[in-house]
Amino acid sequence: MIKSILVALDESPSSDSAKTLGVRLAKSYKASLSGIGILDEPWIAAPEAIPLGGAAFKVELDKQLLADARLHITKLEKAFIDSCKNQGISCSIIDATGVPSYEIEHFLIEHDVLIIGKDANFHFSSTPETTTSVRQLLKDNPRPVIVTSAQLPHQDSPDILVAFDGTFAASKALHIAILIGIFHGKTVHIASVSNDEEEARDYVNIAAKLCHNHGVNTHLHFLI
Repeated sequence: MIKSILVALDESPSSDSAKTLGVRLAKSYKASLSGIGILDEPWIAAPEAIPLGGAAFKVELDKQLLADARLHITKLEKAFIDSCKNQGISCSIIDATGVPSYEIEHFLIEHDVLIIGKDANFHFSSTPETTTSVRQLLKDNPRPVIVTSAQLPHQDSPDILVAFDGTFAASKALHIAILIGIFHGKTVHIASVSNDEEEARDYVNIAAKLCHNHGVNTHLHFLI
């Protein structure tokens, strides 16, 4: 069961959804909630080619950019705290400086799950794609990751769709979702897509057996 949640704070719409979901899950599971604000100083003040005599100008520019970024982060952290207070949820703030994916990996060790927006980039700019930091965290981190889009599914929906292809990653994701209680009280629809009907049936049947071992109700879908 989830006992502690870490939410990555960013200005993107999907990060707003991450914050909303974090508060929702914290209330549901009576879990502790932390928001992490990250100053990506290595990116903001990265070395670059400059004309002769421009070093002093770059130093001053970097200072201003870092100061502006800190103001953005302070506003994000305050908004997160205010949102939690409005929902009657206590929370804590983690201030970090460094490469976002590395900082999140470090602090995630003490939490059960990370919630992050798919377009969170920590540079206060809009991007419609899954960012480098998010992709890195999906591939290499110590805990489960919930990635949100700008719109969240209806919280009262009784159904959850699981795409299952029999791979290590899919099996791990399904097992972790069961163990942390995300499927509690829900009907899980397990879908597998394959050109081979027998293979698709085998995948979803194996996944269903795991769910049934934990008392999770399932519906199976074979997509050929």
